[in-house]
Amino acid sequence: MVAKTKAFVYLRKSQDREDRQVLSIEGQLQVARKLVSQHHLAPIYLPAEQESAYRKGRPIFNDLMDKIERGEARHIVCWDAKRLSRNPIDAGRILQAMSDDKLLSIISEGQIFHATPNDMFFLTLMLGMSKKESDDTSAGVHRGYQTKYERGEYPSFAPTGYINVKVGHNRNIAPDPDRAPIFVKVCEEAATGKYTFDELWKYARDDLGFTSRYGQPIKRSSLWAMLQNSLYYGFYKHGGEWHWGEYERLISQDLFDNVQVAMGWKKKRTRNTTRGTFYPYKILACAYCGHNLTAYTKPKKLASGETAYYTYYVCTRKSKTKKCNEPQIDELSLQEQLEGLISPIQITKEDAQECLSLIRYFHAEMTENRTVRLADWRKDQKETETKLAQLLEMRMSKELTHDEFLDSKATLNERLVRTKQQIDQVHTNADRWLELAEGLFSNAVNIVDTFKIADDEERKQILLELGSNWQMSNKKVRFTPRRPYELLANRTSDSNWRG
Repeated sequence: MVAKTKAFVYLRKSQDREDRQVLSIEGQLQVARKLVSQHHLAPIYLPAEQESAYRKGRPIFNDLMDKIERGEARHIVCWDAKRLSRNPIDAGRILQAMSDDKLLSIISEGQIFHATPNDMFFLTLMLGMSKKESDDTSAGVHRGYQTKYERGEYPSFAPTGYINVKVGHNRNIAPDPDRAPIFVKVCEEAATGKYTFDELWKYARDDLGFTSRYGQPIKRSSLWAMLQNSLYYGFYKHGGEWHWGEYERLISQDLFDNVQVAMGWKKKRTRNTTRGTFYPYKILACAYCGHNLTAYTKPKKLASGETAYYTYYVCTRKSKTKKCNEPQIDELSLQEQLEGLISPIQITKEDAQECLSLIRYFHAEMTENRTVRLADWRKDQKETETKLAQLLEMRMSKELTHDEFLDSKATLNERLVRTKQQIDQVHTNADRWLELAEGLFSNAVNIVDTFKIADDEERKQILLELGSNWQMSNKKVRFTPRRPYELLANRTSDSNWRG
């Protein structure tokens, strides 16, 4: 009996929007079994891939290619060859394995690619077109979302408490007539502080009959997330950025904040004493004497009989050599100044998208250039290691003096270390740079709005991230923007700031 040829069976669950119409894992598996039977193969079934093929680093794909390169099998069965890769690095690995005769064929429904020049050429075109289709579709999706943001639409499926509705030619969300009133009631009860969260959940589920959009009793985790979601007062996060929505709010921001305090998710400020109170702007120093500011809260009886509380910041005046007369400033005026100071850092969504597009282009170019040079660096590493071995032989045969040997060895070792660093950092530096750049531009969009709704600790962290040397002189605040935020802060004087 002739032994059957081994072949790996690769299945991938779609993680990309542009891929949502592909067969399910079960459908792909049925096709794979049919192909295995038709071609009399001995299948090796791999776990279904759960990662997107749009970016490199899929664990199952990497394991597949490692096994191919080790010679454990030389054929791949999949529903469609385009399922194997949607990025140039993984596509290159497939084609290199075919060039090295380690991968002899890719068998898919209706098409087989052999390790021949013609088939590899057409496979290259197919994988390249797959990448292009993904990029075009992704760009279209992002443009669609951008348009929705600008119109104030909520761009996704309505959360519990809302329903998706059509408004003219557009779509948005509107209060669910059945669930919205119940959620508002839950928030009002939560803000009273009479309930623990578990008591509130049981009250909402059992007494108010609160259900999910699928009609099931509201889950504990769902209610927990809803009560902490600022979407319900109009401020939501999507695509890594914060947006204000033009839809009907279910609750006010004040009610939302009261719920956070009552549930213990945010600390309530102690207003009648300085001790134990967290003051976010004590990071400021007096520009005249150099000592930090302190703060205090002062109660004031109003004509209505109610008590109002006002917070002031003032220099500690601890200097023993300078008599400091820096006047105090009320917290509201100080916060308005801070918002004005950080507003130049804020950029539009359009600017952010343009900058991110440029950065990703240069990142891809940098990564490609370093990958191309990788072969040269590895060759240089091998040659240097060979020269070190030869150097040792020359010393042992007394062709070199001790000093000549040490000098030559130090030079070669320095070259070897530098080459290994280049190899190790082929992708690391570029990827870290891209991550930091993406974070910069994402943070800069709506930074003022984010600062306004942040709690005291978050405001302090925002200021520390954006700048240093925070000082106040004659009730005027100044600071030094940190790199690279100073580029955004000073961009009005540089027409080419994006470049």
